[in-house]
Amino acid sequence: MFIVEVCANSVRDCLISQTEGAGRIELVGATNIGGLTPTTTTLDMALERGVTIPIICMVRPRGGGFCYTELEKEQMFREARELLKHGASGIAFGFLTEDRRIDWRATEKMIELCDSFGAESVFHRAYDVAKNPEHNIQRLVGLGCTRILTSGLGETVEQGASMLRYLQEKYGRHIEILAGAGVNSNNIKSIVEQTGVTQIHGTFKTWGIDPTTTGERVSYIYSNEGHYEETSPEVLNRVVELLQEQ
Repeated sequence: MFIVEVCANSVRDCLISQTEGAGRIELVGATNIGGLTPTTTTLDMALERGVTIPIICMVRPRGGGFCYTELEKEQMFREARELLKHGASGIAFGFLTEDRRIDWRATEKMIELCDSFGAESVFHRAYDVAKNPEHNIQRLVGLGCTRILTSGLGETVEQGASMLRYLQEKYGRHIEILAGAGVNSNNIKSIVEQTGVTQIHGTFKTWGIDPTTTGERVSYIYSNEGHYEETSPEVLNRVVELLQEQ
C-alpha cells in the first residue's frame, strides 16, 4: 500500500488532497520558501470541513536553514504544542547546529512533545543537509521518531534514489522513509521502482493567478509561472492513479 502525502498550503489544498485520494497531508505556510509554520486557524478550518486523513503540521519560524536561536526554538515548541492541541496528527521539524549536525537536545524534546499527545514526529529534509546521515537515522530510530522526509541527500529524489533505496532496505522496518523533492506524475513510477519506498511526498501543484499581483509600477510576482502555488486536483489524481497501478 502506497501513501501519497501532499504538502498543502491552504484549507483548499487540504480538501483537494482528501478528495483526490491522498493518504496524508503536511500542512505548511509559504511553500515558496520551503514551508513555514501554518496557522492554527488553517488547521481548524480543514478539520471543521471534514478532513479526516492525518494532518502533519510543520513548525519552522523562518526561511533559510535550520540552525535556530533559543528564541526561535521557544517559538517552535510553543507553536507545536498549540497545533497539537488543535488536532494536528503530528509535527514535522528539523533542528541543526552551526556545523550541520543534528541538534539532538531539541530533537529529543520535540519527539517527546509529540509522544505526549500520541502524535507522530517527522524529521524533515534538514536530514538531507546534516552530516553523518547513517548515525543520524540510527539515533532517530533510537529516539522513536516516526518518520524521515528525505530526498536521499540529493537535490531531488531522482538524484538521491540510490540512497533512498539503501535507507528503505536497511531502516524501513524501524522508521518510515518518506521520499520527497521533485516528485511528479512523470517520474513517480520509476522512483518507487528504483527505491522501494512506499511513501511519497510532493506539492503536486499548479499556479494560481491573482490580477492584483501587479500594479502600474509595483509587482509582487516571485515566479514567472504564476502568482501563487496551489494543489492541482488533476496532477494529484494522476499520481494516485499511477501508484494504484503498481
